Amino acid sequence: MNHFSCFLVSRQVLMGLALIVSGTAFAQASDFGFAQVEARARSLAHEAYDATPPKLPAFLKDLDPAQYAQIQDIHPYWSDSDSPFQVQFYVPGSYFPRPEKISVVADGSISPIPFQLQDFSFGNLHPQDLPSDLGYAGFRLLYPLNTPPNYNEFISFLGATYFRAVGKDAIYGTSARGIGIDTAQPSGEIFPYFRHIWLEKPAPGATQMTVYALMDSTVVTGAYRFVIHPGTDCVVDVEATIYLRKPVQVLELAPLTSMFWHGHGRGVRAGDWHPAQHDSSELVMANGNGEWISRPLDNPLQIQTTSYDMQQPQGFGLLQQPRDFAAYQGIDTQYQRRPSVWVSPVGDWGKGQVRLVELPTNNPDMDNIDVFWVPATQPQPGTAYHYAYQLRFFNSQHGLIPLAHPTATYLGYDVKEPEWQHVVIDFSGGALTRLPGSMPVQAHFSAADGAQVRAQKLEYSSNGHFWRLLADVKTAGQTPSNLRAYLTLDGQVMTDTWTFLLQPAKGGH
Repeated sequence: MNHFSCFLVSRQVLMGLALIVSGTAFAQASDFGFAQVEARARSLAHEAYDATPPKLPAFLKDLDPAQYAQIQDIHPYWSDSDSPFQVQFYVPGSYFPRPEKISVVADGSISPIPFQLQDFSFGNLHPQDLPSDLGYAGFRLLYPLNTPPNYNEFISFLGATYFRAVGKDAIYGTSARGIGIDTAQPSGEIFPYFRHIWLEKPAPGATQMTVYALMDSTVVTGAYRFVIHPGTDCVVDVEATIYLRKPVQVLELAPLTSMFWHGHGRGVRAGDWHPAQHDSSELVMANGNGEWISRPLDNPLQIQTTSYDMQQPQGFGLLQQPRDFAAYQGIDTQYQRRPSVWVSPVGDWGKGQVRLVELPTNNPDMDNIDVFWVPATQPQPGTAYHYAYQLRFFNSQHGLIPLAHPTATYLGYDVKEPEWQHVVIDFSGGALTRLPGSMPVQAHFSAADGAQVRAQKLEYSSNGHFWRLLADVKTAGQTPSNLRAYLTLDGQVMTDTWTFLLQPAKGGH
C-alpha cells in the first residue's frame, strides 16, 4: 500500500490481520495487570540499558514546534466503536524523537496498535521518505467533556514521562511527570521515558480509563498504573514501582513542571506589556503537622533551589491565581484558564522534602519551575520502591485550602535607599472572610539569615475584604533571606504560612 493512499483500513482491522498472519499467541487480557508490568520493570533493571539512539527521518527531526503541531491524527482510535473514550496518537519528531510501543488490552487479548501513516494529516508540510512503521511518540485521550456528544481532548502523554491534563473548560498548563532524576544538578538531569504503553479499553458507559506504562532509562526502570477520571476536574490515580539500576543524586517523586515568567511584582518583565504571564503563581504545601505553607513563585536571575523538610506530607501542588482575564490580558494565552495541580500522597510517605527549583527565563514557552518530593531515604539499586498518589488538575479550589491564603505578593525597592526592598503580602479568604476590619488581627513577619526589617505594618481593605502586610527588608550583604509571615487573631493562626526567598537588592534593579 502506498504511504499516502486514501484507502483507509482501521487500526482494529490491521490488529486482527496481524494476529492471523503472525500466528503469535498473545497474552490473555485476564492475565494482565500492574503485577505483570512490575515484573517487566524488575527484569529490565537487571539487563544492560539499550543506548541505541532512535532513528528518525530528517524531515521529522528538523521540525520546529509549530511545524510539529501541524501533524494531527485525524482518525481517532475507538471512534468507530462503543467506547466512551477515544485515542489520538503523536508521530515521533521535533523534541519527541523516541518512539514507544503502544498496545491495547481488550476482548481477552493484548495486541500492539499498528502504525498507519494515512491516519495523520500533515497540514501544509510536505512529508518525505517516511517509513510505514514509524511508530508513535505518545497519545492523548478524548472524552465528551465540554461539548457532548462531541469528544474533547483532556489528557496528553508526550515526551519522556511527561503528561498534562485539564478539567472542563480549561486549557493545558502545568505538566506532571512519572519521575524526575537529578534536576538542576551539576552532573545534568536524566530523563527516563515510557518505552511501552498499554491502553485498557473501557467498557461502554465507563467514566474512567486505565493506562499502564513501562519506564526505562540509564539509571531507573519502573511500572506505572494511571487510572484517569475526566470531569470538572481531571483526577489521575497513580501507582508506581521503581527499580534503580544505580544510585542517583536526587530521586524526584510526583514531579510537576510549570512556567512563571513574571507577575504580581515578581520576575523580570523584559519589556513584556502584559501584567502577568505564568502557568502557576505559587507552590502550596500541607505538612503532616497541620501547617499549610504558601511560597510565591519567582523568575530569579540565577538557578534557585528551595527545600522544605516534611514528615507524612498531606499534599503539595502548584496553584494558579488569580482567575480573571484582566490579571493577564492574554487573548491567545488565556492564563486564567490554566489548571492548578495538587498531589495527594496515598499512604505514609514518611520523611523527606518538597523541593522547588526555579530557573531564570525570558521565554514564556519554557517551563522553568520544577516541584517534587525527595524521600529522606533512597531505595538501594535492584530493590523495589513502591508508592502511590493522586493528582488533581483543577481551576476551582473547592475548599482545598482550609485557612485564609496569601493571594498576592509584590516586591519593590526604596528609590532613595535601594538596598531596602519593599515586601507586600495580601491575605484573604478562609475565616478572614467573616471578620470585620475592626478585629485585632496581628501580623507575624520574620526575616532570617541576618536580614533587617523596618516599617512593618498591617492594613485592612474593605474593597475586596483583605489584609495587607507591608515591610521593608534589607538582606545581609549578598546573602538571600528566608522570609516568613502569617496572621493570627487572639493567638489563633488564621492563615497559611507565607514564605519567600528574598534575593539581595541589585542596586534598585
